[in-house]
Amino acid sequence: MRRDLELTPFQWGQNTPSKTDGALEVLAGGAHERPLAALLAAYGKHTLHSVLLAAFGIEATMTRDETGQRVAELNGDPMARIVFLLTDSLHHEAVLAGDDLVTAKRIGKSILLAIHAFTDADNPDALTLLRALRSQVLQAG
Repeated sequence: MRRDLELTPFQWGQNTPSKTDGALEVLAGGAHERPLAALLAAYGKHTLHSVLLAAFGIEATMTRDETGQRVAELNGDPMARIVFLLTDSLHHEAVLAGDDLVTAKRIGKSILLAIHAFTDADNPDALTLLRALRSQVLQAG
């Protein structure tokens, strides 16, 4: 099975509070936005699903048959299933959290850990990704 992104192992101790706080500053929005926990969960789902699509080489320019084959591979992959469960769990946690910033921070940390698990992005790269995808999530509404 072909993957465009290399999966890297999680390394304990690389996610200090300052790194997580920096990510929250990137994602914290203005007035009239959804609670931060809900925004983070939506961002996490969007980002992690985008990473999976890239990892399995699924692109909009593919034929219907190619797309179907790769989506079937994606749906059968145990790691992908875990990602789907993670994003669903984060969504439910965000609903319960409301405006609780401690829970929002935990959700944000989970997303950063997941990004690092799938990519070799360092923290500046991950923060750049957070900024870009935050805008996409807000536009999607």
